[in-house]
Amino acid sequence: MVRSKMLTAGKVVAALGVAAVAFSSPAAALNLSSTKDDAVRAYSYGTNTRAAVDDTKQDGNSVYVRYSRDGSNGTPYTLHNKGGAGTTATSGSGNKVWMVQACISLDWSPDRCDSERTS
Repeated sequence: MVRSKMLTAGKVVAALGVAAVAFSSPAAALNLSSTKDDAVRAYSYGTNTRAAVDDTKQDGNSVYVRYSRDGSNGTPYTLHNKGGAGTTATSGSGNKVWMVQACISLDWSPDRCDSERTS
């Protein structure tokens, strides 16, 4: 009985150690994601050095992501995806992306955008 308690305690300590390393590593960076009306998904995952935007609805509207990076003085960049449903546009690599906002580009009315999603 003492041996089984020691093994269980050892497993708990080992699991906590693995979790601490996993969540302290750069690969565990915060994922950012933004969607609007099932038509667009904008995101930055992993090391957050790129932003991407998926056109997820066959509706004839193009989509874009507004995103901000460290060192951009708060001025957002815009990445358009005009490829149609099922396509993805990806930014070049750069400083950490800390904000994404998914938007649908509309010809004759104001664009529809999700709230800004920040880290």
